[in-house]
Amino acid sequence: MTSGWLSWVRANDVEIMTLLQNQASILVKAASVLSESISDFSTLKENNTTLKNLEHEGDQLTHKLFTIIDKTFITPLDKEDISELTSAIDQVLDSTYGTSDKLVLFKIQKPSVHLQELVTLLVTATEGIYKGVSELHKGKREKLLIHSKAISKCEHDGDSVYRLAIANLFETHDAIDIIKLKEVYETLENALDRSRDVADAIEDVALKYR
Repeated sequence: MTSGWLSWVRANDVEIMTLLQNQASILVKAASVLSESISDFSTLKENNTTLKNLEHEGDQLTHKLFTIIDKTFITPLDKEDISELTSAIDQVLDSTYGTSDKLVLFKIQKPSVHLQELVTLLVTATEGIYKGVSELHKGKREKLLIHSKAISKCEHDGDSVYRLAIANLFETHDAIDIIKLKEVYETLENALDRSRDVADAIEDVALKYR
């Protein structure tokens, strides 16, 4: 990677990179709030409102990013790379809030061990996303690839937990509980899947700008 990559950042470039970092920061906070809810269900309803607000704030940042790159002739990264990153981060945030919302809507009374394991992986993945996005302007290819692989590992581990969770779920005899929890698991697992999309976008950037 050339030593001067992104060192010539212009004003609009600073704004774009800052918005991406802010978006990733909101995502970390959202995953942390969801983790708190699953650790203590008494906080679920209050935290669900917090997550709704964070999801709305994230949507605003995504819209602002798309508006800026649409009006900017030259951007610090290819427009398609920025679009892919901001869209993928937004989708992780949507599914994070969606998990909480379904827990409230379906009146889930207590978390399962698998739910706790999945949300722990999500927290780790979002922290990796924040680190990766924060490294983008530095152009350190090796560090970007390290963060990308760490995020991908969370998604891979999440697949294993999800399969076990579904298998255990169908050992119960309450069809309604099966349907409810299966939807919650799927939404949370989707958040991890979308985090893999962020990892892929970060890896693409690392390999492209070297």
